[in-house]
Amino acid sequence: MSFAKTIALPTGTLKIQINEPENLFNQYIDFAARNNPKRGFLFISKVLAKHYPCKPTDILQSYDALSELLLAIANDSEKFVFIGMAETATALGLGVYESWLKKTAKTGVYCQTTRYFLSDQPFLEFEEAHSHASDFYLYLPQQPQIRAVFNAADTLVLIDDEISTGNTFANLINAYKKINPQLKRVLVLSLLNLTDETARARVNAKTGMQVEWRSILTGSYGFTPAVDFYFNPVNVDSNQDCKKHLLSLDYGRLGRQGLLQQSDRELESLTEDWQQHGTVLVLGTGEFIYHAFLIGLALEKRGFQVYVQSTSRSPILTGAAIGDSLTFTDNYGDGISNFLYNSKARAYDYVLVCHETPKNAEINRILALLNATSIQVNDGTFCIS
Repeated sequence: MSFAKTIALPTGTLKIQINEPENLFNQYIDFAARNNPKRGFLFISKVLAKHYPCKPTDILQSYDALSELLLAIANDSEKFVFIGMAETATALGLGVYESWLKKTAKTGVYCQTTRYFLSDQPFLEFEEAHSHASDFYLYLPQQPQIRAVFNAADTLVLIDDEISTGNTFANLINAYKKINPQLKRVLVLSLLNLTDETARARVNAKTGMQVEWRSILTGSYGFTPAVDFYFNPVNVDSNQDCKKHLLSLDYGRLGRQGLLQQSDRELESLTEDWQQHGTVLVLGTGEFIYHAFLIGLALEKRGFQVYVQSTSRSPILTGAAIGDSLTFTDNYGDGISNFLYNSKARAYDYVLVCHETPKNAEINRILALLNATSIQVNDGTFCIS
């Protein structure tokens, strides 16, 4: 049931060989061209709620599918550290962790990598070589009980949407082993894994670990860049200012343990005048995606037609899976371009913008751009404990 496919992009030609049925691949993945000379292609997930609007129940299904892959592995470990990869897989990582928590009695903590600098926090630094941004941090957990699990876990679980080389994970594993040299096992979960045997062996050699890989889709790829394509440079690097006053630190950047709980009170007051069967987009900002998912899931249960999505700092060219693009300055104080893709993919009655930063000129700009599409836009910051 495997298949091969060739995709012509403005930046070059992408060839893939997938080991699973094509209809399963199409359920999860599409393609786009990145505005990035390091890598001119991008696999667009249909369940991440990042570059394309997704139904909350479809997002939840992907969390459960990956957690089931983890639970299916014979494992006598008792303490786990889960790490979700910024920016794209922050919600995926936390969602898989929470799905796993609901199905096991074992102990685990969740952390996410982040692009935001916190001046007073110790961190493990590593590099994602092909990324459009160069600054990534994994901060050490703040709370003593979470730090204790983090420092002495048996198993490290790394979560990303798509893996093509494994180099980033090798760097991260080595950084983590400096904190926890007694680590026994490393598991990598992903929606799509395109690493071959050579790449996996290279990760094992670099880390001294027998890394185990589990994914919904597997295969290989090759990319031939277009010789004459000109990339329009986009600044995507942080300015190194401390962002602690702008961030929801309970989200996982400083580690967390247990389930996030959403307060419905504000949600009820905000939506009391909405048409019960209206179509809603719940829009997160940057790494702040999981809260938008939780709100979307709650609205879906109330009878609304709901889609969830997030803004992104990833520069992607329109075409293929990217139908349209809105550009604005980020709301985290870096002064860099952020984007909302496929805003016209659906017709919405309401858009609910969820942001962790204070409401600022940049948030107002997002609201103005969305209002220009004649959609009723509501702005809300929700309390998650």
